[in-house]
Amino acid sequence: MKIIIFAAGVAVGYVIGTRAGRGAYEDLRRKWRGFAGSDTVQHVKGDVKDLAGRTASDVGGKVSETVSKVTEKASAKIDQVTGKGGSDAGPATPSPAV
Repeated sequence: MKIIIFAAGVAVGYVIGTRAGRGAYEDLRRKWRGFAGSDTVQHVKGDVKDLAGRTASDVGGKVSETVSKVTEKASAKIDQVTGKGGSDAGPATPSPAV
């Protein structure tokens, strides 16, 4: 997708440059910089950046919780299969007397 956008930008730049000359290119460039630097665009840019940060934090927390739950379940299942753990803390079979 990024390549398509880049190619479209190159094509538009080429057409504008070849048909209208350097003056039209500079005019377009000036207008773009004015738009990109406007207070409204900067405000929206800041809002999107804040939203992305909050969303990443929320998703990270949820992933961490899920990993903890899965790890606990896997550990319990491993203990069940291997005979470790259980209700008593001692070994599953008595050790021989020496």
